[in-house]
Amino acid sequence: MNRVELFSKTGGLFLCILFIFLPKDDQTFEYIFFSIVLIIVGIPHGAIDHLTSDPQINKKGLLRFLLLYISLISIYLLSWIYLPVPALLAFILMSAYHFGQTHFINRTVKNKFKVLLYVSRGLYFLLLILAGDLSLTKSILSPIAKLPDVNLFYILPFFLVATVVIQWFSTIKFNRYDLLELAILGPILFLSPLMISFIVYFGFWHALPSMTSEYEFLKKYPGYNTFKKFSKHLLPFSAISIVGIALTLIIGINYLDKNELILIFFVLISLISFPHILYMDRFWNKTTNTDQH
Repeated sequence: MNRVELFSKTGGLFLCILFIFLPKDDQTFEYIFFSIVLIIVGIPHGAIDHLTSDPQINKKGLLRFLLLYISLISIYLLSWIYLPVPALLAFILMSAYHFGQTHFINRTVKNKFKVLLYVSRGLYFLLLILAGDLSLTKSILSPIAKLPDVNLFYILPFFLVATVVIQWFSTIKFNRYDLLELAILGPILFLSPLMISFIVYFGFWHALPSMTSEYEFLKKYPGYNTFKKFSKHLLPFSAISIVGIALTLIIGINYLDKNELILIFFVLISLISFPHILYMDRFWNKTTNTDQH
């Protein structure tokens, strides 16, 4: 873990603790902090999938990439429209796999265990976030599905034991970061406001490490071998995504209530996440230590 990542994670945890004790009646600072992290690292970390796929991509290759990317987004959009509950479940499981994968960057994971390991680790932290403010979670998801009246807090120990056991069977040694994440990050995320816990986990435990691995890979090529050059390539698709999401939400303000807007926002995020998850999985399998046996 580099210094920037360590500093960001420490700061994120401090802010989580701060928001635990701030008054809950005014969410202005929550929205500001959420937006800052999303714009700086959240969206940009997925803005160079075309380069991690092919660092020397040409115009023809870029066009092919964009057509496939947009096709995948369109397919998933149709699933949200016609099959919203399966689309929601798919998003949760895909996100769990994707987030869990980030916990094991540059660690050898045997192929037969990696899906279970990644999903169990990511799902554990996602459930902690959702269970921390279950009433708000239910309210946001109510247009899609009515969640059962089960307190997730009581089933979280099962998921904790499951991810620990799966890592043990995977013969991946527990390091101090594993223990700190499970013992300290988890409870703090559970106690924090929903939007804060999500953006801290998404931004500092997923997007930032992902961006770091992307930079480490691309800096071997002359066009991206400085942070300035790398950052320049993040801008075009980041800007398109940010403007598109912002316009959709601004228009939605006139027709939707707050929770419906939040739901629309996460659907939009899911749409750009779907192809990103597929490309990043292929990228990490190529560049990190994944045992193919």
